[in-house]
Amino acid sequence: MALAAWIFAPQCAACGTPTDAPLCPTCAVSLAELGPACPRCAEPTGPRALVCARCIRAPLPLERIAAPWRFGGELASAIRRLKFTGASHVARAVAPLWAPVLAAALFEAGPGAIVVPVPLHWRRRFMRGYDHAWLLALHACAAAGIAPPVAALRRTRAAPPQSTLPAAERRANLRGAFALRRGLTLTAPVVLVDDVVTTGATLAAAARPLLAAGVPRVLGVALARSADG
Repeated sequence: MALAAWIFAPQCAACGTPTDAPLCPTCAVSLAELGPACPRCAEPTGPRALVCARCIRAPLPLERIAAPWRFGGELASAIRRLKFTGASHVARAVAPLWAPVLAAALFEAGPGAIVVPVPLHWRRRFMRGYDHAWLLALHACAAAGIAPPVAALRRTRAAPPQSTLPAAERRANLRGAFALRRGLTLTAPVVLVDDVVTTGATLAAAARPLLAAGVPRVLGVALARSADG
């Protein structure tokens, strides 16, 4: 029993130090709130939350994207652990950091709204052993006391990871990459979930087949917002 308690004891999502919080006190120092940001794509905008130039010029198909934290510091380390080292428990550990934002977005989306994670392609999911966005959504929903996520989308083709591409190539990389699951009919609003948003290209590509299928509203939520690049 003592060994099991030690193995399953709560750990810092970034460094693994035993703690009851998502991040231990040392790692939590690096957490940075998003602050004033574009109300459409969540890009930081300085002292006031103004619609950014890109959203004025070419708005995303989603109504808006929300993210509570900036991508960086030990939160970035935690996300990388989840995605690249098999540390699936990180999804549960970080759930309190963004569950309230997810719950608020679901309420904003309207009656009957559902949470839909952005899926991995099956080959990448097989290699990783799990879908990190699904786990993030599952544990955040549980922490917020809302209905579990729905696997409404499928990835139609494998593509290079968005993180390896410059901003100008991200939209083309995801063109036609998502589709509604066969035989599924959706009429409820959707809150799309991903781990990190940078340009919004992934959430936008996932939103298009939902909107084409008749979904009335699509909002996006991510754990963290990365700087455009």
